Amino acid sequence: MPATTIKILLADDHAIFRQGLKLLLQTQSHYQIVAELGNLGQVLPYIQSEAVDLCILDYHMPGGESSAVLAYCKQRYPDMKFIALTGANSGVIFKQLRDAKADAILQKEGSANQLLDCIEQVLAGKQVIPEEVQAQIDVCETELTPRELQILALIYQGLATIEIAEQLSLSAKTVDKHRENIMRKLQVNNVVQLIHKVQLLGLQ
Repeated sequence: MPATTIKILLADDHAIFRQGLKLLLQTQSHYQIVAELGNLGQVLPYIQSEAVDLCILDYHMPGGESSAVLAYCKQRYPDMKFIALTGANSGVIFKQLRDAKADAILQKEGSANQLLDCIEQVLAGKQVIPEEVQAQIDVCETELTPRELQILALIYQGLATIEIAEQLSLSAKTVDKHRENIMRKLQVNNVVQLIHKVQLLGLQ
């Protein structure tokens, strides 16, 4: 094997999916699949005993809690890269994986090319969190009050401050303050960005 060979550990309890990953990665001459594991309990012992450059880890596996194993490994082996795969569409899960220092978070419905591109970016030292995944994380971290969510919905419908104030029996000044807080919390600077963020977050 050439010196640049990347040693990859595949950890997924679905044998067919794991075999598909293996066949895909074997199309790349500089990737070497060093192990295929179907139980999370096998992952840490393997990493502790063998050299691994990259672990592609399924979130939902028997034998433990994936984000906890990931966080431990990233703390003990900071140079090792982890790509977390999940079939879920949950901001809570995505946030757990991000907080555990996953180098990438990908949904299983993604394409083969997306995965291959992700691997190269991760190996280059980048963190890969697709926009749709980040949007779900943002939902978990958004701390909009019920009133702010109410006003946000009306802004999304195209209502002006005065119209919102009349509809909710508030002063225009109060609506403007809520609008300011909403934009700060969603980290946007104008209504166009706000509408885009609402669509990403699925708040409409």
